[in-house]
Amino acid sequence: MSEESQLFHVVEESGKFEVLDPSGRSLMTCRDTASAEHYATLLNQAYKRGYKDGYREAKSLNP
Repeated sequence: MSEESQLFHVVEESGKFEVLDPSGRSLMTCRDTASAEHYATLLNQAYKRGYKDGYREAKSLNP
């Protein structure tokens, strides 16, 4: 996934790592960067798959 499509991302705040959504809200806080990056990756993959599946389904409904 390219940097532009990374909707969920990690920022460090006071020695903790927060996973933020596209609007900047914190979804979770982790003690280490590896865990936070892992969760951000999973969220980005789930969003991408859900968006594509939804788009394909909607496209197939419209003749």
